[in-house]
Amino acid sequence: MENFFERIDVNSSLNEIAQMICSKCGIDDYISSQIVEVGYEDFNFIIETKNKKYFVKIFHKCRTSQNCSNCMDRINLSNKIDINTPKTICFDSIKIEDKNLKFVIFEYINGKSFLDLEEMPNETEIKEIIRQMANIHRAELKSDFIYDIWTITNFTKEFETKGKYLDQQYYEKFKELSDKLKKVDLKKLPHSFVHGDIISSNVIKDNNNKLWIIDFAVSNYLPRIIDLVVTGDNLCLDPNSKENTIKNFKSIINEYEKYNKLVDYEKEIIPLFFDLENAMGILQINSIKQSGEYSKEDEYWLKVSEQGLKYSDSQFWSEIFDK
Repeated sequence: MENFFERIDVNSSLNEIAQMICSKCGIDDYISSQIVEVGYEDFNFIIETKNKKYFVKIFHKCRTSQNCSNCMDRINLSNKIDINTPKTICFDSIKIEDKNLKFVIFEYINGKSFLDLEEMPNETEIKEIIRQMANIHRAELKSDFIYDIWTITNFTKEFETKGKYLDQQYYEKFKELSDKLKKVDLKKLPHSFVHGDIISSNVIKDNNNKLWIIDFAVSNYLPRIIDLVVTGDNLCLDPNSKENTIKNFKSIINEYEKYNKLVDYEKEIIPLFFDLENAMGILQINSIKQSGEYSKEDEYWLKVSEQGLKYSDSQFWSEIFDK
């Protein structure tokens, strides 16, 4: 079980931290708080007061002040786009145990993620997710680039340092994928502001069945197909049916092209990016295993990544692109 407090390097109780944050942001009638165990890097929890709940993100101890500022640029931009995403209430910091903890408070969405619901989006929901994705891609990001260890385009660098944790079969396969990535002309791929992580844990269905996209912490200016690949590879991957996965991914592509036509080079590169996305999941989680902090969430993402690689073959892609 991961010690989440290591992410912020403090030993104080969650109640003490929550009450300090409430005091700093003028939130009254504090009742309780609860850690959100899903997600990587940052320290997330829920605050409950007499009248409402709040979602709080304390930025990871490794994030610099500039990095936190860049994250907030992305969060503020997301609030200006025509999508459903939680509004920010307060961005500030508290001093505790000689640590300066930067945090942001969001409105709380009363609902559950698709991961918590243990279900996949239906056709209508896929259309709504893609509508919001297309709107994200129209936004203009003016903030500095943020390096994210999970991003597809960073695979080669991550493989060079973490490939040693793989068994020989994966190592050879991933070395081949890394070599292929080096040959991709990234400049030929249309870029945009991308969320980068529209997955089952980051799409919430509220009590009125409204869909919300959360967590822009790893958003960047990147090839726009990254969002299509990440969403198709996770949110719409059926671990029990290759046919359903093909149907879902095809639906994502067709729906997205109603807003933005894909160029031929994007269609050519999507299968490689799909394999890289799955390889990245396996690579990072194998690295996490070495630290002894392997969790149920890690196990889930590992299985998703392994299944995605198994599905990806010529027949899979020929059906998606009607070749």
